Amino acid sequence: MHSRAVAFGLATLFALLTLLTVYYAVRQSAEQRLQQETVALSQQLVGQLTAELEKHRYLPELLAQNPAARALLESPSPAPAAVMAFNQTLETANRIASTADIYLMRADGLTLAASNWNTRASFIGGNFAFRQYFQQAMRGQVGRYYALGTTSKKRGYYFAHAVNDSAGKPIGVMVVKVDINTQEAQWKQENADFMVTDRAGVVFMSSNSDWRLRALQPLSAATQDALYQNQRYDKLPIEPLAGHWRINPTLELQRLNTGQQHYLVHKRAMDFIDWDVYILTDWGSVTRTVLITVSVTAFMLLLSLLLLYVLWKNQRQRRDYEQKAREELEAKVAERTRELQRTQEELVQAAKMAALGQLSAGINHELNNPLAAIRAYADNATQFLDIGKLEIARNNLLEIVALTERMATITRQLKTFSRKSAGQIETCDLHWALDSALNIVQPKLAQIRIVLEQQRAEHTRYVQADLVWLEQILVNLLSNAADAVQEQAEQRVWITLQATAGQVNVSVRDNGAGISSDAMPHVFEAFFTTKTIGKGLGLGLSISYRLARDMNGQLSVANAARGGAIFTLTLQQATDGVP
Repeated sequence: MHSRAVAFGLATLFALLTLLTVYYAVRQSAEQRLQQETVALSQQLVGQLTAELEKHRYLPELLAQNPAARALLESPSPAPAAVMAFNQTLETANRIASTADIYLMRADGLTLAASNWNTRASFIGGNFAFRQYFQQAMRGQVGRYYALGTTSKKRGYYFAHAVNDSAGKPIGVMVVKVDINTQEAQWKQENADFMVTDRAGVVFMSSNSDWRLRALQPLSAATQDALYQNQRYDKLPIEPLAGHWRINPTLELQRLNTGQQHYLVHKRAMDFIDWDVYILTDWGSVTRTVLITVSVTAFMLLLSLLLLYVLWKNQRQRRDYEQKAREELEAKVAERTRELQRTQEELVQAAKMAALGQLSAGINHELNNPLAAIRAYADNATQFLDIGKLEIARNNLLEIVALTERMATITRQLKTFSRKSAGQIETCDLHWALDSALNIVQPKLAQIRIVLEQQRAEHTRYVQADLVWLEQILVNLLSNAADAVQEQAEQRVWITLQATAGQVNVSVRDNGAGISSDAMPHVFEAFFTTKTIGKGLGLGLSISYRLARDMNGQLSVANAARGGAIFTLTLQQATDGVP
């Protein structure tokens, strides 16, 4: 009776230790997976927001170069026909670029022309001089601002650029409004939400409509008055979010219980536009994973202990029975000789071993491989814990987690933040950037079987540039070259890197049809393209040209002597800080 109690106590202790170990291991693993998923979603969303906004950054500057815009602003009383023609120009540009609105403002803030000229919510005649983007542009800066439209009542992000006269003096402002509702509509995560706030903590974008135009914390009277004065949210009162939203703005990763929902929150700052992006994932997924795994483990342990008890009981009964039979047999044959006694003992022992073999076969039939593996790993883990080999014990426990998760058919998901760039000119590895660009266009090159030849030298490796911009230019040039050779019987593209006089030239040549003399002067103009409709907007080379110029470089084009076009990107060679 005492031995049975001891065995029961040891089995119970083993089961509890196993469940606790599985609980902590699974909980830690689930938390790490949720953290990784949350960080990955945060990086993905910030990249998408940055790409969506930055792809329109150069549009107001391009449109500000239109001579018609300057003519309208310089005329004291522009002709209605001229205004109408420019309205239609802005309407066309707005449709091609897929922006929300484009409009031209005079120096006093009055809107002179707009892409929405023929709608009820037309901006024409409206004065938006109070907007920060207008004031920034008039000071010669790139205007950037996000707000709720006072006329359209729609949220948007605004880019603005001054329109200068011949003397370089600002005489008006070209404004492009970008719709920021795209990410909300595209968000498909079932167990995660997001919200984007300004630095005052006002939520102006969110996958949850109940959170929009709410504040993370109650706003001070001074903040409310400032928002009212600048009309960023159209003088709407900003109330705090319902519930207990105690978010620490200094923490990147934290847990949050609002009273209605339990979240894991990841904060990522978009400093170049003063936004804070929050990803909120369901913390209940950790609890559910732990509950399911521990329940399955408990069930398997209970089944194991039950089978062990049945085995022990059968063995005990067989031993008792055999002992009793042996005693009775020995009593009956006490008078027989020693030889008969030895023979009888051997027969009894053979019968005993046969019974044990049959029992073992039945047990093996009932137990499956995962259960045997779990037992083995659990036994080893206990021994390793006893002798202090924690790392090996931990590995065994992780194997138990994997086996129990497999038996419960729990599917694990692992994901893995665009880069962005604010135009930082620094020492960049040109070879690395070229390799990265080739990796991006490689599927396209392989699809049409282009023969690619490269010529580069070690002294052409480092240049002064912005790495993201540099990759963008190289991808544009390589993609255009691939398009240019599609009709050729033998499709070839050459990439040559040369250094001369403190500069590095990157030449991309193709054996296509080349560029006609009529098209050559317009290659780098915005919206000019020789491709068929639907194949491009005509902005790639124009933007690449301006990016090269902003990096103190140059992008040029010519027809190669042996046919085809050759584009040459010239950059300043890096001399300081080269690794």
